[in-house]
Formats: sequence, structure tokens, C-alpha cells
Amino acid sequence: MRFPYQARHVRQPIYPLGGSLTRHYPLMPLIVSGPNGGWLRDCLLDSGPDDTLFPEAAAIALGIDLTGAPTGRAARAGGIAIQYSYASANLRISDGQETCEWTAVIGFTKSPLHWPTLGQTGFLQFFDLTLFGARRQIFLTPNTDFAGRHVIH
Repeated sequence: MRFPYQARHVRQPIYPLGGSLTRHYPLMPLIVSGPNGGWLRDCLLDSGPDDTLFPEAAAIALGIDLTGAPTGRAARAGGIAIQYSYASANLRISDGQETCEWTAVIGFTKSPLHWPTLGQTGFLQFFDLTLFGARRQIFLTPNTDFAGRHVIH
């Protein structure tokens, strides 16, 4: 599956990019689903975080009960730790040519997130990933740990 990086306008010129007012991010649309339906968001693909994280508001909207859920903790850049609750959810990605759907244990946090984050567990554990920086493109291939549904259209 291939996804283009997404361009985002910034307020101040970016010095290392020659003063550009645009940054390109490895963002991709993902649907997370629970008993009350689905929630579509652009998510940041990031190999650094241990876990895949969504805002707790998504769990509430989706009807995912976090009462008594196991918890995790991770440090963000700058060393500020955030806490989150784990729960199972259904995830779906599609580039229009291929679609993957699977169930994963992901984290839901009360801490503010600029974007939901697709980290090691829940997402990258199931895919082989190549980032093409110059082409600004994400290339994902389901790997042998992927136990969901992979459809080629």
C-alpha cells in the first residue's frame, strides 16, 4: 500500500528547508472502530513510540469501555510522560488499491495529541515499512504477523 506524505502549512519559515512554509508528514487516514461505529482520522506514522495511541475521546465516542483497562506509560520528546489505557479496537486502512482490517490492542490517552500516533504495537508490528523521503511516500506491506483481512481491489 502506498500513501503520500501530507503537506501542512506552518506559521514560521523552516530554516533547514530553505524558508519553506510547508512541512510534509507521514500521515495516513485510518478508521478505528468500536461498538458505536467508526472514527476516521489522519494519523502520524511514527516508528519511535512503543504503542499506537488515540485520544480517550475516541474511545468514548466509539463505545469502548476503558473501566478497569490495563494502563501504559510512555515518555514523549522532552521526557514528559503520558499515561493511557489499553483496549482492543478494529483498525482499517486503505489506499484505494488495497485494504487492511485487523483487531489490535491500542492505547487511549487523556493527554492532548496533535495526531493519533501509529506506533510499534497495534500498527507497525503488522507491517513492513519503507519511507521514501525524497518522494514523500509511505510504502506498507502486511507482514507475517498480520492476522487480519488484506484485500487487493
